[in-house]
Formats: sequence, structure tokens, C-alpha cells
Amino acid sequence: MKISRIKDWVLQLALALIIFFGFLRPYVIEAFRIPTPSMERTMLVGDHLLVLKVEEGQQIPWTDRLRPPFHGFRGGDRNLLMPGTGDPEVGEILVFKYPFGGNDFVKRLVALPGDTVRVSGDTLYVNGNPLENWSLCYQDPLEQSPLDADWPLCIDQLYGRVADLAYWDIRNACVLTPEGLLAYVVPDGHLFMMGDNRDHSSDSRVWGALPIDLVKGEALVTYWSWVPGRGLPRFDRIARLIR
Repeated sequence: MKISRIKDWVLQLALALIIFFGFLRPYVIEAFRIPTPSMERTMLVGDHLLVLKVEEGQQIPWTDRLRPPFHGFRGGDRNLLMPGTGDPEVGEILVFKYPFGGNDFVKRLVALPGDTVRVSGDTLYVNGNPLENWSLCYQDPLEQSPLDADWPLCIDQLYGRVADLAYWDIRNACVLTPEGLLAYVVPDGHLFMMGDNRDHSSDSRVWGALPIDLVKGEALVTYWSWVPGRGLPRFDRIARLIR
């Protein structure tokens, strides 16, 4: 009788693992760890997140190498994508593939295709309106970044000095506002992503707008958190919804 119960438990565990790794993880939900401070204080180094992938449309494996001859899936030069259950919304925190490599990044979506973006005096302006609630909360008074002082005008000073600076992509998408200020227009099929820790974030101000096809999903909840280098859990951050 006891052996039978053990077998039942093993079978149930195996089934749960098959469901998670065979379906939920590739297509619905995935775990992600915060490696850098670019999203502090919203998310800390050592936070472990659950990411909802189904809303944005998960990438279909191997379609970056082999495409079916006939299909109705969306996607450009990279992977084809499953149909999404919704569209990205300003304010969401998204996990995505870094445009210049295979690593996963996490940033906040601040502007959609067709929006104009500029930063002046630590304040983010989208379509001419200041978004102070995201621009003034996470500033470093000791190590201020030129990206947060006068962007996109400052990229002329950073040309050749900042890694992965998409200088011409950003420059060619800039326009003059009716007030005579230089602003960036988010291209079609792209999103403008920024870190909440604005003075310590490499984001769309550096590598340009993000192709929507690279989005993996929306960060939902912190399910675990460690203090970096000390192996101590942060119990107060466990089961926190991400906003």
C-alpha cells in the first residue's frame, strides 16, 4: 500500500513537471532573475520573477532557423510568434531579448509606436507631456547620467563612447517639436523601454526602440528574492505583485 502511494506521488510529480516544462514554461509562464540594478527600486538584484508570456505572443521555437512554407503567424526576421492575448500597454514591465545579443533584459514600457519621446532635466516627456511619476523617483544625485539630462540631444556627445549606441537609428528618427525641441519618434512595430533606475540603465535611449517581436512577456510577481553575495532571503519581497 505504501509503495503504491509513492508510485502515485511520483507519477503526479512527473505529470506536473511535464506540464510545466512542456507547455507552461515555453508558452505561458517562465521564471526570470534580476541581474542588474537598472530597475531599482521597483525590482532589486536577486529578485526572481514569474513572467507571463502568453499575453504578448510567445516565440515559436526553431522558427528563426526553419520557416514553414505557409503560415499565418506574425513575426519578422526572427522567430515567428504565437497569437497574443493582448497588446503591450504603457507602464507594463516587460522581459525581452536584448536587440544586440541573446540575453534577456527587463525594462518598463514608456512609449508606443508613433509617440514622441525626449528627456530633459531628469523628466521624461511623451508626446510633450511630462511623466513625472516615473521620471523623478529613482534618480542618483551622486552619479547623474547625461542620458537623463537632455536626450536625444546628448547622443552627439556619446557617439563612439557608449557600447551598443544605435546612433544613426536614433538620429534618423528624430524630429523637431512645435516648440523647437529635438524629440524621438518611436517607429512602427517598436516599443520604447526605459529602466526605473534612470541613471544606471542601458535602455532605448542607447540601443534604440525595441522590436515588438523580441518581447517575451510581462513581469507579474516576485516569487523569491536573495540578498546578493550573502545567500540570505528577503522575505518581505516574496509574493509581491510587480507594478
